[in-house]
Amino acid sequence: MKKLIIDTDPGIDDAMAIQMALNAQELDIMGLTTVFGNVNIDLTTSNALRILDLAGRNDIAVAKGAEHPLKTKFAGGVPFVHGDDGQGNTYKPASKSSAVELSASAFLVEHILRYPGEVTIAALGPLTNLAMALQMEPQIQQLVKEIVIMGGNAFCAGNATPAAEANMYSDPEAADIVFGADWSLTMVGLDVTHKTVLSKHDIAEISTSKTPLNRHVMEAYKFYQDFFKKANKMDGTYLHDASVIAYLLDRSLYQTAAYPIRVETSDCLGKGKVWPSDGASDQEERPALRPWRNRPLVNVCVDVNAKEVIDLVKSKLML
Repeated sequence: MKKLIIDTDPGIDDAMAIQMALNAQELDIMGLTTVFGNVNIDLTTSNALRILDLAGRNDIAVAKGAEHPLKTKFAGGVPFVHGDDGQGNTYKPASKSSAVELSASAFLVEHILRYPGEVTIAALGPLTNLAMALQMEPQIQQLVKEIVIMGGNAFCAGNATPAAEANMYSDPEAADIVFGADWSLTMVGLDVTHKTVLSKHDIAEISTSKTPLNRHVMEAYKFYQDFFKKANKMDGTYLHDASVIAYLLDRSLYQTAAYPIRVETSDCLGKGKVWPSDGASDQEERPALRPWRNRPLVNVCVDVNAKEVIDLVKSKLML
């Protein structure tokens, strides 16, 4: 089984992705590390604990992480997307379990060092914890198996702003650090998640599963559906965070291309935009390409077999 740590800011779509991962026998979930994002850090952490309660998986550790971006204050999340509680205003009782004493970044470093070459990280929120883990122990770049992130928009418009995707916009400085690290990194961004639509019929089909966690996720999902209907005029939703789990289970469903990446960190209209370069070898002679000089190649998902991804997601959620 693939050893997996999920770095997350639950979030309704995070809850679905975690449910999918928990149901996948191919994955050994070693822990959930939480980060600010969809809601504040206290709520993302309590939501992670509640999700594990509902799954009957209190054996999985939760480590509380960054409460704000590297260089700015927390902007307040997106309750209009995920509800005031981050779970569609379902207001489930608090878990009796607690987060471990280690911070999220320390938890990531400890497990990567303990299992060199074995740990995969699925990053579903802002990349602050990963950036802090890199600063804490740079050698994890060589020791982690791979990083797969949900976020970014290489060749399409953003969703937080016309320029930027939400996770990148939330902490662009952290994202630029993570994209510049020398590790195996795959970006599952809006280029493919906006092509992967969970229809109202798919959602109704998934709702027929009556496990406690699925009942909760699909109850919360009504709020998420309402947001997409109002904001995007859709009778369904884009499949964001669960696409990372789908990629980990069957990467043949995604077409990828390798690019060096920079993330716009200036406080301008383009803040948080992921900028791929063509990786041209003549960067020395082309001054405009120098920001990408010596940046590692990132595996960017550029196309997807959306039908097969949806089928895979439904097969795991309905167990």
